[in-house]
Order: sequence, then C-alpha cells, then structure tokens
Amino acid sequence: MDGARVRTFAAREPTGLPKISFTSWVTDERYFRFGLAVKSAHNGTMESFTPLEQALHTARALVLADLVAGQVAEADVVSLVEDSVAERRWWVEQWPDGVPFLPGLVAQDVQDALLERYGRWPLCPVCGAGDPHALDVEPELGPDPHWVCHKAGVKVASVGSLGGATGGTHTS
Repeated sequence: MDGARVRTFAAREPTGLPKISFTSWVTDERYFRFGLAVKSAHNGTMESFTPLEQALHTARALVLADLVAGQVAEADVVSLVEDSVAERRWWVEQWPDGVPFLPGLVAQDVQDALLERYGRWPLCPVCGAGDPHALDVEPELGPDPHWVCHKAGVKVASVGSLGGATGGTHTS
C-alpha cells in the first residue's frame, strides 16, 4: 500500500482535540487499567497483591510445577488448575483461616478432575512393581501438603516439588 494513503488513527483526529494514537491507547489500557499501574517491563511498577492473591498464585504455581514435572501440563489441564483456583478463591474468602491449605486443596481438586477426565495422576514413582497407582495429598486439609504413597507408606515430595522425586524438573 502506498505510504501516502496509509493513515493512522491519530491522523484522523479532528483539529483542536488532542491526538491519541492507537498504540498509546492500547498501552494506556494495558498498563494503567482502572487507574492502577500494573507491572510491566516499561513502567517497573506493580500493583500490590493481597495475601489472598499471593496464596492463590502460590498454589497455582506449585500445582503447575507438579503438572510440568509429570509432563501433563497441556492447555486443557492448566484450565483445570484455573477452575480450581477460581473456586478456591470463593472458598477462602468465606474461611480466611484456610489460606495455608490452598496448595493441597488445589492439588486435590486437579487430581480429582484429572481422574474424572483422563485417569490417575500423579502416578507413584516409588513402586515399580504391581498396578500403577496415584499418590495422595496429605494432610487432606492442612498446611505443608505433600504427595504420599500409601502402598509403600512414604512421603514422596512436597506439593510443587514432584519433579525432584520423579527425575523431572525440580522446583523447590
């Protein structure tokens, strides 16, 4: 297309009004939405996260690390994590004392959803013989959740550190 015919959004502004380019509008919308500055490579600031948001992000990251270690972090599986985090946000808003339990609960939610759709996860890396079986999260409702094999009676890894136990990516 001929350069003389190309017109930008800014060039079409009526005379007398401030010019705004599409680029500056998108930048403003992306980085200063609702009057809050969000972290970017350009502005170096970050809106403050509440302890609840920090706990939810931590739970998400820990479970995603275990999914990556098990090589099952496909888009549809990551969506299961997001669904759990959204549901647990409501749950912890109702019971704020449950914040330390979020990683274990999100791990259990994802494990249950995967069982319904695909099968058992995560498979036990300790027991080499016999039928494959999944690890369980303990405590079921408590802080410092970890993956355990009830068949062997051992703690395999903390939630978020499954990669170290399976020879995959280690995240602790």
